[in-house]
Parts: sequence; structure tokens; C-alpha cells
Amino acid sequence: MVEPLFVFTVAPTGLGHIRVMHALQDGLPLNTTFEVIGIQEAGVNNALHSLGSRVPLLTDITEFYQTNHFAEWVVSALYTAYLKSHAKEAMVAFADIVKRNPDRKRWIVISTHFALAFSIAASKKEIAEKFGVEVLLCVIVTDDSPQRVWVVKDADLIFAPSTLTGETLVKLGMSPEKVKVVSYPISPKFAQKLSKDEYQHVVDQLNADQTTPLQIVIPISGAAVQLPYLEDIIRTLSYENFFFTVIGQDSTFTFSFFQDLAKLTHVQTSIGLSNHQTVEYYESLFYQPSRPAVEITKPSEQSFKAILQPNERGGVILLFTQPVERQEKDNLRFLQRYGLMPDDNQQHNLEDFLLGVRIFTTQEVTQIHALASHWRAIRLPSAPQKAAQFIKKLKEKGIFSSMLKYVPSPKPELMSNGVEMIWNEILTRFNGTPISETVKSTKSSFVARETQPGLVGR
Repeated sequence: MVEPLFVFTVAPTGLGHIRVMHALQDGLPLNTTFEVIGIQEAGVNNALHSLGSRVPLLTDITEFYQTNHFAEWVVSALYTAYLKSHAKEAMVAFADIVKRNPDRKRWIVISTHFALAFSIAASKKEIAEKFGVEVLLCVIVTDDSPQRVWVVKDADLIFAPSTLTGETLVKLGMSPEKVKVVSYPISPKFAQKLSKDEYQHVVDQLNADQTTPLQIVIPISGAAVQLPYLEDIIRTLSYENFFFTVIGQDSTFTFSFFQDLAKLTHVQTSIGLSNHQTVEYYESLFYQPSRPAVEITKPSEQSFKAILQPNERGGVILLFTQPVERQEKDNLRFLQRYGLMPDDNQQHNLEDFLLGVRIFTTQEVTQIHALASHWRAIRLPSAPQKAAQFIKKLKEKGIFSSMLKYVPSPKPELMSNGVEMIWNEILTRFNGTPISETVKSTKSSFVARETQPGLVGR
């Protein structure tokens, strides 16, 4: 069997692609060597990404071409043509990889963003001729949003997080044999069971009858959106029995935000100097004694942590801010489709109940708690003051505690072993050996890659 070299590619826009890359790395066999290209502190790209998510006019333009079929077709065609014609950066990176790995003649390239995927797909023949290596390109769709930009026809495999997205990508032009539906790739570390004491700490935080402070983590998106909204919620709740950990990247968009938070009680901040470091700060929080029980976040790729169970390391209750752009709205539809989040009618009733809009009968309250036992996530009201009151009442009225009774569904898209499913498919298809036969333990694999010198990546 030819031992492959794993090469990860990510884009310098946002944090989601890096989180997914980390998750996949956490599932690699013990002592696996891998390389990473594309993680650059590209300040211009990050700034453009942030502006596109923050400026209403730019956001409206983006959503228009994402939701209008003809506009999406035109923009996607132009954008992908541009990507295919700009493969020089990837070729330079590959030349460096060849120098470090002269004996590796088969590369399995994992792209968690479509940008480099198109460049590499268009250059596979040139790469083979110039470097004498075979490139197998695998693309991971990081939102349940089947947009044309994910149709990388020359990829060898594309992994989709739901049957709906997989089927839509085929309708948009992907070969059916290249599309594989798997559950979303969440880090195996986050799927580890909590100890009895750790889980009891979660239960106590969410119990309305306990005085244990509720620990809430707020990861700031790479685009640094919705900061005034989040600051208002924190200011309102931080003087009560709520403690916040806010994690984000140092940038011109977050500087004053973090300065203001430093003045508040019950708030700690963790500020990364790069995308990569920010993601690592976030992941490390789940191993701290003050592990959070609740997370306030955008419905980005973080939405799929709803697949995890409450007694698993990453299984926090998710509270979503308003979606930005099509992919986040699609992610919310995924959660509603599988019953992991209240549908629109249930959300309306829940807000009426918690915000005191009307009096609910005992039977209605019982029904809300019964529904809550199926939820892993809830949307927050759009007004920050209402959102703060909503969070407070979620605990006081016992909704959080009811959500701890969640029982997972056996549906394939809702399993927490998406990382293993991806690696099994890749290695079985290309090498004939499933990863489950070579992995000794997820934890030891992760530790080995953290401590082994000379690895490129984590």
C-alpha cells in the first residue's frame, strides 16, 4: 500500500474552515504527517470578508446573487474561472511540499474551502507532470448550503452534510459517484464523554434551583459581526449570575469591543493574534474547569455542534444570533428539518412564554418542556435587551434543564462520527484500508500530533 501524504488547504477568510480542518486532523491515525497550505494572515482578504458581512449594502448584494438562480450562475461562473486561472500560489506551496517530502508520490488534498479547491483541481495535470505526484482532491462542504461554488467538478470526492445538499450538488452538475453524504465533521475531541463530575457541573449551571454561575462562551466570528448586539447582552447579564468568556481575533474591528469588555465584571476575554490561534483558544476552553454550558454564536458551521449530546465535551446548548447571508439561514433550516431547534411556530410560542407576552396554561407549559427535550439549539430575539431577558428566563423557567434530556436520533446526518466517516471513505476508496483499522485512539492521535516535532500544521 502506498502511504499517502495528507495536505490540507484552507482560506484566510473566517474561522469555520480552520475549525473543520482541525476536526479532520484530530481524526487522523497515530503519527500521521500532514502539511497545510493556504493559512496565511492575509489582512486584505480578512478585511474584505469582514466588510462583506458587516456593511448592509454589501451583505444585500451577496445575498442577492446567492439566492437568485441566474445571478448565482453568473457570479459563480466568473468567480470559479478566476480561481482556476490563479493557481500560481498553490504551485509554489506544492513545490515546497515536494522538497520536504520527496518520497511521497500520492497526495490526498483536503480542501475545506472551495477557493483553493478550484485552483488545485484545474492544476492536477500540471502538478502530476511537474512534481511527479498523483493528487487526489477531496472537498468538504462546510455549510448545509448547496451553492454552485461548491460544485468542483474535477474533485475526486465531495463530502456533503445532508442528503438535501448532496442531491442538489448533483443536480448542479457534480457526478453522483463523487458525492458522499456524511454527518458533519465535528472534532472527535468534542465527542468525548464528560466525566461524572464534569457533567454534574453542567447540570448545576443550568438548574434554576442552583446558585452555580452559568458559564457562557461567545466566539466572535472572523467577520466580527454583531458586536454591539453581543455587548448589550453581556452588559445586561454580567452583573447577575452569568459569567462570559469571549474569544476572538485581534483586529481593527474588535479592538474597541475587547477594550470595553475588559471594564465589565464576570467577563474574561481570550484574544488570538491569528485565525489559527483564535481557533485553538476556543477549543482549549472546553478542557477548563469552568467549561461553558451555553454558547452564543452565529449559525455558521458552529451550528452543527447541535449534533453532539449534552454529556459530550463540545455538547453545549447553542443560542443563535441572527443569520448573516444564505449559508447561515440554510444551516438553521438543517436544524429545524431534523428537530434540533424550534420551528418558527414553536419559537414564537417560546418567546411569548418566556417574555410574558401572554399567560400560558399548565398544559401548554408542559408541552413546551416536552418539545425542549428534543432541542439542542434556540434562536435569540433580534433585540439585545429582549435576548438578555430571554436567556435569563430560559434558565429560570427550566427550559435549559429540559434540554439536557435530549436523546440523539440514529439518523446518519446526526451522528457525531462524521470525521471517521470521511477518513474511512477516503482511505477505503483510495487505499483500501479504513481508518478504523489503524487508529488506536483519538486522544493519543491528537497528543502525538501536538508534541511530535517537525509537523506542519497544528
